[in-house]
Amino acid sequence: MKVSKLLITTLLCVGVASVADARHKRPHRPHRPKPTGVVTVVTPAHHTLTPSVAAAPPGGVWSYNADLTSGELQAGDGFTIFDFGGYVSGSIAAPVDWTPSTALTGSPFGASSGVDDPALTNLTFTYTGATMNRAFGATTFMGFNANTTFTAQVSDDWRSQDHDAMSHLLATPANSTILVPAPANHVPDGGPTAALLGLALAGVEAMRRLIRARKV
Repeated sequence: MKVSKLLITTLLCVGVASVADARHKRPHRPHRPKPTGVVTVVTPAHHTLTPSVAAAPPGGVWSYNADLTSGELQAGDGFTIFDFGGYVSGSIAAPVDWTPSTALTGSPFGASSGVDDPALTNLTFTYTGATMNRAFGATTFMGFNANTTFTAQVSDDWRSQDHDAMSHLLATPANSTILVPAPANHVPDGGPTAALLGLALAGVEAMRRLIRARKV
């Protein structure tokens, strides 16, 4: 998987470099000054509840942390870690003011951005404490645990939701990837990687055709 991602990244870089080289060779055009009196307002991204791996022993108790940065945590907010392989029934645990739960599919905070395997357990941690606002600063929650019988690791999805620190309204759910247990004989699925490779090659070819068309 790492090699495939490196190959895809390299191909994309080649495409970008080709475009840059072509632009450099084109006749220089005078730079047009930007209109004056125009102010660009950049809205800062909402930083939400973000889980991270604290400990991942093979075939043991995995532990996660969760960071709340520039957000507001209300009862009912929380996060889900999808497809925690080899889950030992009843082993999920959470710190004070948090309620742990499990399900084979889904999350109270929205669907996985990838494939939600119904044969693997989703870990959900729901906040039940007093409202906590972090417009400035950060808070780290520790002790989100679950035991696994699996001895390898793989990257899978997580999804979380909290509230905006300024408006106090429900924020847009956040999602990314995190390490979860996988069986020792796990082999990354080549399907998604092959698809990404195809898209990368198609993108490089499209950029080259665009360059040729502009030169004509």
